[in-house]
Amino acid sequence: MTTIEANTVPRFLVMTSSAKMPPSVRARYRNVAVVETDGTKYPAMISTHARGLVRIVSYSGKLNVGKGIRSAYALALAEAEATAERLNGEAA
Repeated sequence: MTTIEANTVPRFLVMTSSAKMPPSVRARYRNVAVVETDGTKYPAMISTHARGLVRIVSYSGKLNVGKGIRSAYALALAEAEATAERLNGEAA
């Protein structure tokens, strides 16, 4: 991982949020996204309307949060972190 100076926002970062599911679904589901920021502030949500967000680079959709590292959420999170690191390396 790269070190980040105080008061700076990386250009590409990984965001997660809880996914809305019907009451009949008892498992937990989450969203994973890689977003591009304008560098001024951290976005509060995964949306093109969020302040500080330029665009959503990739979005996973609703993923099951399992117990292990092979769950859909864990795999998508690892892939998103790798993508954000690669994009930040290219942008620098």
